[in-house]
Amino acid sequence: MKMDQANIKTLSLVCPSCGGRMELSADGKKAVCPYCGHEILIEQEDSAKKEYERCIAKARAEEDIRDLQDQRRRRRRLKGWLIALCLIAVICLINVFIPNSPLRELVFPRTADPFNGVSVRYSGMSGEGRAELQISDRSTAEYADTVRFEITPQDGLSNGDTVTVKAKAPAGWRFEPDEKQFTVEGLTAWVTSTDQLSGDNLAAIHANTERLIREDWDDIVSSSLAQDMTYTPYRMYLFISDENTSYEHNVLYDTYEVNVTRADGSVFTGYEACRYTDLKIPADGILTAGYGNLQGFNFGYTQGFSYAQSFSGWTDAAEMEADLRHVRDGYHLAD
Repeated sequence: MKMDQANIKTLSLVCPSCGGRMELSADGKKAVCPYCGHEILIEQEDSAKKEYERCIAKARAEEDIRDLQDQRRRRRRLKGWLIALCLIAVICLINVFIPNSPLRELVFPRTADPFNGVSVRYSGMSGEGRAELQISDRSTAEYADTVRFEITPQDGLSNGDTVTVKAKAPAGWRFEPDEKQFTVEGLTAWVTSTDQLSGDNLAAIHANTERLIREDWDDIVSSSLAQDMTYTPYRMYLFISDENTSYEHNVLYDTYEVNVTRADGSVFTGYEACRYTDLKIPADGILTAGYGNLQGFNFGYTQGFSYAQSFSGWTDAAEMEADLRHVRDGYHLAD
């Protein structure tokens, strides 16, 4: 059978072995694959082409079947996931509307102010104070627990410092606010300035000093050697230790000017100093201190009084201050 050469050249033959495009031989009797060498006789074109097309169709059919099977498996898997998700969604939706259920509390947490009934107590000395949480209202026991609160900083506090308390809400609760700031107050404070001594505290110091002065001068004032005595505050000297481990943290001298009118009408002026140590002002504001005695040297004889009626003190204010400064080595004068 003789075939039209032009028609043969226009055939698009694909190699059934490797899939490459086949080429027509020079004599036009066969098609040759330049890649794998597979040959097809042109005289048998119809049967070869049919065989080739059959192989291709079969391969494509098998591939289509595999694709279809994969699609079905994916659809079944997706359907299973959708059913599972729907069941989970239904269960969750039901639980949302069940009172006190964990899911309902998660979706609709109860809101509370965790600082209702919460305060901070401070203890110790200012500069070394410590903060401690206090809960007065435990009606909501689910969150009224000190372990849910964190205080920062908690140690080394001074009056006037600020501490921050953070609250961590348990499951089913939302805290608003979740943190709050508190100002440190009420710590026992060392007296570091005479400005801290006022009101009843200052009056208590002066009252004690005046009592000691009256006792010291009682024998002279009540005798025939003197007619009258007056005393007025002169100055307060506050010394602060230069070392934190000092035996006495601070020392205060409450000094007075004393005027004694002698029997002959002349006036003698002297100075008395009463010594106080470790002055502190605790939370209640009432001064505590080590109450001492009057300081100075007896000079009654040199001023015309007998030894039996002598008193302590200085005749010169500058000399008194010099002596006070000298005995306070290791301290500095604050006021």
